[in-house]
Order: sequence, then structure tokens, then C-alpha cells
Amino acid sequence: MTSRFSLAAILVLGATGCAGVQQAPSAAPVGTVRFTTQAHFNDCDIVATARPLADAQAVDCGEARSYEDRLKMRACVEAADAAGKPFIAIFHLPGIDSAISQALLRSANGEHLQFWYDSDPSGGNGRFQSRVHRRVCERFVPDPDSEANLRCESQTVGATVCLGTEYDLGPLQSAAGLLCMPDETYAPGVFDCGSGEDSRSPVLPGYKPVPAGTLLVCKADSPRAFTCSSTSEMDDAVGVLSEREPPPVAPKGGP
Repeated sequence: MTSRFSLAAILVLGATGCAGVQQAPSAAPVGTVRFTTQAHFNDCDIVATARPLADAQAVDCGEARSYEDRLKMRACVEAADAAGKPFIAIFHLPGIDSAISQALLRSANGEHLQFWYDSDPSGGNGRFQSRVHRRVCERFVPDPDSEANLRCESQTVGATVCLGTEYDLGPLQSAAGLLCMPDETYAPGVFDCGSGEDSRSPVLPGYKPVPAGTLLVCKADSPRAFTCSSTSEMDDAVGVLSEREPPPVAPKGGP
């Protein structure tokens, strides 16, 4: 797969027109795009995120880091759950190249929630790369990979509720200058995209114009290479949690 960096290089070689390479006539309808702008930096904290959501009468199973303490906390969770009581438990798990934690909650009405914290999903331990993801669970079940852990059994994807680096979005504009290809390292909905300045540039295999009706949210990786999302569920991949649709334009008043 052509990388976003080689894409940018190829497009720059031929440079003059955002459309990049051989594309549909200018009259053909295309999609739209909003590019990220101002960055905001957050200290994502799973304890600060999860604890305020615990019921006042919830069984507090505490926090655990060691294997032995996590075994005890698993027993606490299972006992409270079997008794139909609300609870909260925070497991700090061993990570390979980043810090990992999960908070498990049961509300008074029986809803099960998981909050998952990763200090850097890319594994680089970069500052402000953390995130917290929230998911509704059907139940908590034993983790087959570790006797000391529980996992969330769920049919839902959930949503990211905190990003270490979060971006604002710029105005809506035409995506006529972009050519995109799915990024197979992510779930469906994330694309590598590039813009060029020469409609005579060579065609890049797999890269296509943005179809009409598609709204992309894009973050620049270089001046002419972007990571883009086509769905709100994947906007966190480009550092966006805000509403992707632009606010409606207020009608102009009378004289």
C-alpha cells in the first residue's frame, strides 16, 4: 500500500491543482471536507472519568495493579454483580509499550459500563496521546488471557470520551482537491488522502476522488498528505470528538 508520505511526494512532483491526478471532469459532483485546526491538550485520567459516574451507594472495589490485588478485585466485582449491587473497580493492567487501565461499573439500574484507558495507542509513549474509551457491556466475563482480569462482553463499538490531543474543525469546503484510499491499519472509515497541484500528475493506484455525499474530517500529516475519517465513529482517529457536521447558517435578517 502506498504510504501517505510517498503519496505526498508523488503528488508534489507534478504539482499544480488540488485534484492531483487524472480525475473526473470539473463539473462532476464531489464530496466535502473539514480540516482540523487548533489543537487542545488534555490529561486523560480514567479515575477522574469513571468515579463521578459511580452510584453513591456503589460497592467500591478499589484500584489494583498487582496480579494478586487484581484477583481480589475480580472477586469483589463478581460478588457485587451476583448480588445485583452497583459497583466500581479500576484495574491497572500490564501494557507492552503503553500504560493500560480499565474501569468497570455497574449502575443502580443494572447497566454495565467499561472505560478503557491507553496512554498511547500507537505505542510511542508520546505526550498527550492518551485516550479513554467508553462502552456499554452486556456483562463482565472472565478474561481468557488472564485469571486476574475481567473483560466487557458487548456488541457495541462504544465511543471515545477523552483524547490527549483534540482538534477543532475548520469550515466546510469542497473535497475536489483530494484523492483517497482506505487505510487498512484502522477500521473501515479511515483513509489516506493527498492533494496535488497538477491535474497532469500520474494516476496513483487505489486513490480515488471523494464521492458526492461524503463528508471527510482530515488531519494533516504533511502539507499535502492527510489522515481522514468518513464517519463520526472514526473521527477520534484524527483527533476529533466534536460534531462533524457544520453548524447551520442563520438566515440573514431584514434591513
